[in-house]
Amino acid sequence: MSLRLFALAVVSLSAVAGSALAQSQPYPRLEEPKEWRVDVGGGVTHGFSATGNTGKDVNFTAWGSANWREIVYANGLDGLGWNAVYSDDFRAGVQLRPRFSAGDIEGSNLDRPDLGADGTLYAYKRIPGDFVVGGRIGHDVTGDDAGLSYFASIGHQDVTRVGLLRTSAYVSGGNDERVQRYFGVTPAEAPGSGFSAYEPSGGLTGAGVSAFLAVPIGERFGVGGFVNYERRLGDVKDSPLVDGADVWRAGLIGVVRFSSPN
Repeated sequence: MSLRLFALAVVSLSAVAGSALAQSQPYPRLEEPKEWRVDVGGGVTHGFSATGNTGKDVNFTAWGSANWREIVYANGLDGLGWNAVYSDDFRAGVQLRPRFSAGDIEGSNLDRPDLGADGTLYAYKRIPGDFVVGGRIGHDVTGDDAGLSYFASIGHQDVTRVGLLRTSAYVSGGNDERVQRYFGVTPAEAPGSGFSAYEPSGGLTGAGVSAFLAVPIGERFGVGGFVNYERRLGDVKDSPLVDGADVWRAGLIGVVRFSSPN
């Protein structure tokens, strides 16, 4: 039974913390390629909600993904992607990537970002030791004044007695426009919002580490879990819209796979 089957789904939740999906990262191949694959499932998360619900709550997260020859793919976190350059140890391409809602703040009338999308370029390379390094850069394409964001990571995976373990470290950031949109309060918004005006500058916004474990169950099913710690950086950590500089996220997920023959 291929452990990579479940890595493709479990890493989806780890990606919330900044780690890209296996569809865009050239980790060592653990099974023969398929013409097409579809994964469906869901689970619970704490510290994250794609819909903007309070991250401190336990939220249900549905999951779905599909890819054709590992060249064209779609999933709930990367959106629609294309590996324009594809080889065993290098991948580069483009994504129309969802940008998740910031969520409303109870008792405040701030205009918070809703679900949007970024046009994104990415590249990842496998280096000696089977580490994968790379990153992405994206810009708002939905007219929400959400600016530009960037992300870089290094990751490694190991096949353990229990399942497939993938660990990564990453940094993320954005330009002035992105940071202001998500973490700032303009002078015009301040009256009646419950917050004083705060105009942060762009730069690094976070650094963190994440780990997930994927465990196979039978031929087509799997379960997994992730844990992620992130430290907010720069002006973001001082924003009145965030609760402290330390962020913890965790989750559990189950998946089932459908695929073509080898």
